[in-house]
Formats: sequence, structure tokens, C-alpha cells
Amino acid sequence: MFRDVLEISVAAGRGGDGCISFWREKYIAKGGPDGGDGGDGGSVILRALAQVDSLSNLSKRVYKAENGQHGMGKGLFGKSGKDLIIEVPRGTRVYDAETGELLADLVEEGQTFVAARGGRGGWGNPRFVTPTRQAPRFAEAGEEGEKRKLRLELMLLADVGLVGYPNAGKSSLLAALTHATPKIASYPFTTLSPNLGVIERDLERITMADIPGIIEGAAQGRGLGLEFLRHIARTRVLLYVLDGADQPVQTLHTLQAELRAYNPELLQRQALIALNKTDLLTPEEVQTLVGELSRTGLPVLPISTQSKAGLPELVEALFALVQAAPKPKLEAPKPKPEPADYIKVTQVEEGVFELEAPQVQRHLDRLKGDMMEAAGYLQELFKRYRVEQALKAHGVRAGDTVRFGSHEFEYIPEVR
Repeated sequence: MFRDVLEISVAAGRGGDGCISFWREKYIAKGGPDGGDGGDGGSVILRALAQVDSLSNLSKRVYKAENGQHGMGKGLFGKSGKDLIIEVPRGTRVYDAETGELLADLVEEGQTFVAARGGRGGWGNPRFVTPTRQAPRFAEAGEEGEKRKLRLELMLLADVGLVGYPNAGKSSLLAALTHATPKIASYPFTTLSPNLGVIERDLERITMADIPGIIEGAAQGRGLGLEFLRHIARTRVLLYVLDGADQPVQTLHTLQAELRAYNPELLQRQALIALNKTDLLTPEEVQTLVGELSRTGLPVLPISTQSKAGLPELVEALFALVQAAPKPKLEAPKPKPEPADYIKVTQVEEGVFELEAPQVQRHLDRLKGDMMEAAGYLQELFKRYRVEQALKAHGVRAGDTVRFGSHEFEYIPEVR
């Protein structure tokens, strides 16, 4: 079954914990620290491939990458978790399902997007050795991997999009011009999923998409209209396929009204009218209809998919329009913001202050082991990220209480 919209949850792997360990061997009573680092968690990665043509290939609703392994003694590092690669069709747009933010637009073969980044592995205790701290009894826990709910929307990559009512002959036209083999029958909505075909001319080629037909009210979601309208967003050229024996002028006005209601920009695309089923009309009737349709300002070509009349001229016209038409500009993903990097000091009451410093908090949250011994490391972080300077600038004095996350400590200024 074809599927072009899907929501999934992705969870990257957690980083492995760093190890607190000391070298112990016969005749060596007090060896140095030898705890290994934890491995990084695996990431969840989306990759666009041409041979994947539907989101229905994604059979699960939750995708999780491997966790990193914990570090061990004797300097043994944990193994990193494997990345989980999810293959999606080219043309897939990736949204945050909760915020609606566009995260990625995967249009190139092999293009990837890291949907959830794996957590970093924690450092083992040898990483915290300093000249004054020879045997640290603390290490880092691994970071949690990112978790997200994603909405995937497929927008077909085609040069020409067929616009028309059900039974206008769009599927027959696609079959006549390309090697595609869409289902064709004489009842509405035979086309229940998009069909792509390739039109070849010497060494040149263009792609054409036949998508479920529009009915009146499609822009408001009636019938299969929304499924159709999403897919023509990328097409360079619109080809209106009109049934010459069924009020083609009125049909054209309705089709254009639906496009305008969905996205007025679609009417600015290069376009062409194929007046189909002319084998059912007299030459005089064809001439009259061509004249009436030409008043829209669009080129009109009378054709018949049954007798093949006018198809060579249509192919030439489509190649000329596609080569002259620019690629449509769609909303582009916004760059991912950098992690919060600021320091905020707020006085709660006399002698009590609250500190916000996300860059330091990230380190503190991961510490495990002897937290009293880690106080020296925390002071090093305060100095590295200029927290000490910020505390002094906000009037924090020796002996004042500073609340930092879930921790509370007495402020002791650095002795220079």
C-alpha cells in the first residue's frame, strides 16, 4: 500500500558510563586510575534512496539505536553503539511532529539527516587526573540519546505534474508517453497512489507524475485532493489534462480555483493544457474549444491518448517548458541552534543566589562517584566557563549560598 505521510518516534542510544577503577596487581597495592571511557550511543539517521518509493516500507513506529557500552577497568573502553539507518524515498520532508518545525528535506540520492543524535560516552576516572588529584574517585556517566517524534511527508520529485479530474485520461496519457504502467479503468479514482514515468527524447529525459485527481473542494481536503496537491509542490511544469467531451473550459476554471485555494504560487508555474479525447469531437468542436481555452493565456494542444494524435507535439512542448522553468523554491529547513550557552545569577534573598549555567550543568549532571572529591573539578569548570567572574560581578561574597540545579553549596572564592 502506498503511503506518503507517516509519524514515527526515534530514540538515539545512550552513551556508556565511564568507569571508576584503579590498577590492582600482585605486589602493586595502589596502582593509578585505569577506568575506561564509555562508548558513544548510536544515532538514528534517515537516508534518501531512489529505489524506495513509499513510506509504507517503514513497518515500525518506534526506531531505537544501540546504546554505547560502559567502560571497564584496565583501561578498556566501551564499544560505541551502532547507528540505525532508516531508508526513505527521495523527496521526503522531515518535520518535528510536536512543533511542526521543518527539520530536513531529503531530495538528493544518499542524502542523510541525523534525526536523533547518540549520547556521548562518559569519561573514565583517568581523564580527571591532575597534579593535585592523582586518584580521582569519580567519572562521567554517559549522555542520554536524543528522542523525537517525527512527521514524514513525501513530495514526489517530478518535472511535470498532471492536473485533472478523475477520468480525464491522465493515467492513459502517462502510459502513452512513458514506460509507466498505471492502473487504468473507466471509473473515478482509479489512481489511488502516485505513478511516476520517464519521457525520453534522444539522450534527454524528464519525469512525469500522475497523482490522484482533483475534485471540487480538494483544497479543503475533499476526495483525494490533499494527497495530490502536496505532490505537485515540487513540479516545474503543470500539465492540465482536460476531457474535451466534458465541459473542459469549466473544468479548467475549477482546477485553477482549487490550486489557488491551496497555494496561489502554483498558478505562477509554467503550464500547458492538453485537450484530451479529441477523437470523440468534430474538428470544428476542437477548434472552438482550443480558442476558448487559449483565452487563459496558456498554450493548448489537442491530443488523443486513444489514437496517439498530438502526442509527439506534446512531448516537444513539455521538454521546452521544463528546460525553461526554474526549480520551485520550497520552505528550507532552519539551521539547528547551538546549545544554550549563558550564565545567569539571580539573588533569591539576602546571602542566597541561584545560578544558571547550562554549559556547566551538562558536565555536572553526568558526574558519578565521590561528589565531594569532584568539588575541585567543579571549581575548575567554574573557572573555565567564567562562572566565578559572573558570581563576583553579581555581588556574591564568601559564605553566601549558591543554588545550582539540584545542588547547593557555600561560595568560597578562588584564592589567587
